[in-house]
Amino acid sequence: MNKSQITLVLALFLISAIIYAHGDHKKKKNMHKPDTLTIVAGDTIAINGIATKEYLTKKAEEQEHVEGEDNDIDDDEGEKEVTPAAAFEHIHNKVIHFPIALSIAGILLMIVGYKDDKYWSALKIIIPFAALMSIIAVFAGLSQAEPFEGTSTYGLVETHKLLGFGVLASLILWSIALYVEKFKKLVWPFAVLTLILISLAGLYGGIIAH
Repeated sequence: MNKSQITLVLALFLISAIIYAHGDHKKKKNMHKPDTLTIVAGDTIAINGIATKEYLTKKAEEQEHVEGEDNDIDDDEGEKEVTPAAAFEHIHNKVIHFPIALSIAGILLMIVGYKDDKYWSALKIIIPFAALMSIIAVFAGLSQAEPFEGTSTYGLVETHKLLGFGVLASLILWSIALYVEKFKKLVWPFAVLTLILISLAGLYGGIIAH
C-alpha cells in the first residue's frame, strides 16, 4: 500500500468517525429525560416543577371553602340583635361606671367648695349612692370572674377583685365621714384614697377586658 492509499484510508476513517459522533450526539439529544414528579400525601402536585391542573383546582376549591366560612362567620356576627335581656348581661361592666363617675364628681365638688363646704349636702347624696352602686358592681364582678379560673388572666382578675373591695370599703368610710361630724376631718383622706383605688381597679379592669 503506497503513501497515497494510506492517506486516503486515514481520511475516510476520520470522516466516518466525525459522522458517527455527530449522529450519536443527535440521538442523545433526542432522548427524553424522565419526568420529575412531586408527590405529597400520595397526590402528584407537580411535574418537572410545574403544578398540575388537578392540584391547582383543588387549591382553588379549598380557598373558596375558607372564604365561604369567613363570610358565614361575618354573617353570624351581623345577625346579633340588641334585646331587653342583653341589659341584664355582664352587669358589672354596666354598673361599674357609676361609682367611678360619682366619685370623681364628688371630689370635684369638694375642690370647688373647698372653703365653704357649700356642696356638702350634694356630697351626702352622691357618695353613698356611689357606694351602693359599688356593692352591686362587686357582687356582679364576682359572678363574672368564674370563666377566668384556670387561665393566665386569673391573677389579674384576683388583683382587680381585691381593688374592687378596697374601693367599696373606701366609699363606705367616705360616706360615714360625710355624715358623722367627728370623722369630718377624714373626708379628704378617704376621697383621695377612693380616687387612687378606683384608678388602679380601672387599670386592671381595662387590661382584663382587652
